[in-house]
Amino acid sequence: MAKLQLKVLVPVDFTEASEVAIKQAMLMKEEFELQVDLFHVVHELIESVEAESRLQFYVKDLRDAGIASNLVIEEGRVLPTINATCANGNYGLMILGTHGPKGLRQLLLGSDILHLLKENPCPSVVVQKKSTPVDHFRRILLPVGSHDEYLELVQATGIIAKSSQSEVIIYLIQRPGEDLAEELLENKEITIRMFKEHGVHYKEVTEDMSVFSFGFAKQTLMYAEKNEVDLIAMMPHASNEHSYFADADKERIIMNDKGIAVLCGAGV
Repeated sequence: MAKLQLKVLVPVDFTEASEVAIKQAMLMKEEFELQVDLFHVVHELIESVEAESRLQFYVKDLRDAGIASNLVIEEGRVLPTINATCANGNYGLMILGTHGPKGLRQLLLGSDILHLLKENPCPSVVVQKKSTPVDHFRRILLPVGSHDEYLELVQATGIIAKSSQSEVIIYLIQRPGEDLAEELLENKEITIRMFKEHGVHYKEVTEDMSVFSFGFAKQTLMYAEKNEVDLIAMMPHASNEHSYFADADKERIIMNDKGIAVLCGAGV
């Protein structure tokens, strides 16, 4: 079976975290016919000469591995420039590294990594310095959401899962004494139908809430670590129905202690 073509953008800020992102992109050649473009934002055009010289080392590694690769250097403010480049280049995926509470070193501080994801027009895989790149994601955890855009995340998860022959865990946490929202249950059923239609291997898991906290991040991460999940899929913004699964909770998942990679759905 022919591999799917995938055009990937990797923002590079010359830190160990972005090197992990490049390595993760390289390993995806086992599942996809890749084009990996390395991207850097400069504040002044004079900086572009040095940036191009440094990026060429990574481009050479990618091409030596048989992966089509280009470098892209743009002048501007980091966050909007990354998102504009992602949109204008018709990328199917962005892979980026983050540095803990300070996010990307290129002026993305605090929760700016989440702001970037909320505005990004394509799905993104986020890794950390301590993440271990994998040649395929064996097990993907997909918490069910009630967002209107949730099914786009399901589609991105399904593409990766089918290409990697992954098992997707369709995951729900139920609060004591609360019925699950209709939107949540409807999205779950549509997810199952989509996976069946496209031959994605999955299983359903519903847990009673056992970790009493404001959001679901802690219990979700406990499940992910216990079950050796390689990738956690989530929406970058909170749903109206479950606003308590909000920014702080999402940042906690992105910056999880085990360095599990996180797949975020398109933010816009």
